[in-house]
Amino acid sequence: MLFSEWRKRGVDGLMAFAAGALESFRRWSAQALRSDTTRALIAPWALHSGLGPDDAGSALIGKLTFAAVVSGGMPVIKGGGSRLVEALAKIIEQSGGQLLTGTHVERVLVEGQGRKSRATGVRLSDGRVFAATDAVVCNVTPQQLYGGLLPDVSVEVRERAAAYRYGRAAMQIHFSLSEPPAWLEEELLKVPVVHMTESMEQVSASATEANNGWLPARPTLVIGQPVVVDVSRAPEGGWILWVQLLDVPSRLKGDAADLIEVSADGHWSEEVREAFADRVQARMERVMPGLGSRILDRRSYSPADLEQLNCNLVGGDPYSGVCTLDQFVWLRPFASAGRARANRTPVKNVFHIGGSTHPGPGLGAGSGVLVAQAISPAK
Repeated sequence: MLFSEWRKRGVDGLMAFAAGALESFRRWSAQALRSDTTRALIAPWALHSGLGPDDAGSALIGKLTFAAVVSGGMPVIKGGGSRLVEALAKIIEQSGGQLLTGTHVERVLVEGQGRKSRATGVRLSDGRVFAATDAVVCNVTPQQLYGGLLPDVSVEVRERAAAYRYGRAAMQIHFSLSEPPAWLEEELLKVPVVHMTESMEQVSASATEANNGWLPARPTLVIGQPVVVDVSRAPEGGWILWVQLLDVPSRLKGDAADLIEVSADGHWSEEVREAFADRVQARMERVMPGLGSRILDRRSYSPADLEQLNCNLVGGDPYSGVCTLDQFVWLRPFASAGRARANRTPVKNVFHIGGSTHPGPGLGAGSGVLVAQAISPAK
């Protein structure tokens, strides 16, 4: 790909593209966008990779994410997100596979050393062994892979895995409503996903507060309304909302508004979680008057809750690792001689997939597609 781009752009063009790829969203938007409203409209998309408007590379990420959504839309699974899991499980089972849940894989079993090493299967914590004929594919973080499943790799690989970094956390809040919300702007009742912020500067300020370990005073809200495109999501006349926050800290050092007391150990407690959810709900009331009177139920999931549900979300990081330039695309999870592009590991037939790997987190299963092509190349 790099060679083809060089032929198309030339050296100067390729260098110019590389320079632009390093630019922050704030700097790019100052010269490319004409109004503060447009900057506020696009800036939140940079958060969907764990970056903020002032981070290097956030201009490229913000533009790519925004363009992908505009051109391809966003997936809404009819009947609920669990239907996707059910569909994938059915594909596995119909192909002769078996899906085990609530089962911990303790070790990848390997024969040989160095370049001749090869996985023969996996051992579970209960002692059961499953043999592998072609490959072992691991959807885990680098520390889980090289600190537990493949502990006999070189010291250099273990050190690089240990140095892999995680970013800001996420939080989810789900609302069940007796009727649709009364948006001040009625057209928003027709939009499946809405970003709520005052400005690009506020997006940046909230991300900085979270980076410093503070609960943001005015967090950026991603508000989902799946009923807009799938009426089966709620009883007739009812409504549901989900709110995603991508600018909250994993470890708490304080509250930017100085209203919520956090513990000295920095952990998310149920009390802090619900107090912050109250802040988010009050923030939503500004654009949805009377929201509180419509709420039938509210469920909140803090970064600690998310990590407990999925061990790959370390510290509640929804991207399984921050997408800074030093660990993104071919450098994800870390630089290695040609292995990252196909998500290979030092063991010949062990592959590493998931949000921590090339090409990065997303909804398109890119890392799995690359590995599938490597295991079973097209004839």
